[in-house]
Amino acid sequence: MTHVHFQPVGGAAGDMTLAALVAAGASLTEIISSLRSLGVAFDLATERVEVNGVGALRADVEYLEEHSHRTFGDIRALIEDAGLPERTSSRALEAFRLLAVAEGAVHNQDTEEVTFHEVGAIDSIVDVVGSCVALELLDVASVSCGPLPMGTGVVETAHGLLPVPGPATLEILEGSRVRWTDEPRETTTPTGAALMRSFTGGGFTDAAPPMTLHATGYGAGRMRLRSAPNLLRAVVGELEGLEGSVELLEANVDDAPGELLGAAVERLLAAGAIDAWLEPIVMKRGRGAYKACALALSGDRERLARLLMRETGTLGVRHHAVGRTVAGRRRILVALPYGKCFVKVGSIDGEDFVVAPEHADAARLARETGLPLPRVYEDAKAAFGRAAEGGRSQHFS
Repeated sequence: MTHVHFQPVGGAAGDMTLAALVAAGASLTEIISSLRSLGVAFDLATERVEVNGVGALRADVEYLEEHSHRTFGDIRALIEDAGLPERTSSRALEAFRLLAVAEGAVHNQDTEEVTFHEVGAIDSIVDVVGSCVALELLDVASVSCGPLPMGTGVVETAHGLLPVPGPATLEILEGSRVRWTDEPRETTTPTGAALMRSFTGGGFTDAAPPMTLHATGYGAGRMRLRSAPNLLRAVVGELEGLEGSVELLEANVDDAPGELLGAAVERLLAAGAIDAWLEPIVMKRGRGAYKACALALSGDRERLARLLMRETGTLGVRHHAVGRTVAGRRRILVALPYGKCFVKVGSIDGEDFVVAPEHADAARLARETGLPLPRVYEDAKAAFGRAAEGGRSQHFS
């Protein structure tokens, strides 16, 4: 499972996040292609710079339409209508929801009526959605981040001079660990804070989980700080183990048809749930109902709970931490006489004990060849056995 750990060495902002992920391997071309679906006119480029001797990328966005303020509803419609992958749009919407709630609290406005100024500009929309697209391109399932650095002083905004940290930034980070500095700068912006909280759930820690490192990227800001380089580092790796605590989300639903609940399960899985399912239950007065359940990483709990409420109409979601023990798992691509198929392999202490063809691949081959599905399953297992003996299998995590 791919994990990203962000180290906010000298701050966190939307453009720094996007640049760090591109530097870590996300394709800028594919990010731009996905962003075009938003229907806004922009140019996005990265520039290689050097900060205190460290090579980094700096992201530059040019908006090609007249600047306009946008409400939270406007931005939500842009994202929902863009046809982005579920996990991408869910992450982006959660970041903007955090921003809207914070701005509403600061300016005494209803969340739905909040009008964004700096955040509503094209460059900030590109930074937020582009960062979420980058995570999807890297197939990132989980994110962690160190405590965000807070500066001091004042900053010029559309509302006039405001203290640093900005009021919206503090609202977003309420309940999270932060790191105070004497930098007379806005080292962490509201957009940067919202992205990191939406990615992690707000549990900031310097201790990244054990993982095998694959790539590192540095995103550069535009300030010269006296106490640290103005960099955000993204470290990408493969988690070494999946054991530990996850969140179990549950909601009893008695007024939604089965087809809608089935669609809710699919949406939860597409949005990044570890697993999702339905359980039949009996409620008061003998009424039949379903319990909608999902397993989520702690950083995804709030985002997926809100998705569960929207999709099922339930007014609340229970959640609690549960432990789990997980076998090692890997995916192997095997060659059959009539096509290729992925096989899932489970192992304990290095010994394979489960070999199961990917159903979607096997079903496709059965349709294409006219062979019975059980025959394709048998052929795929046999192909794995031969490939494993000869060391010719191609491994995919």
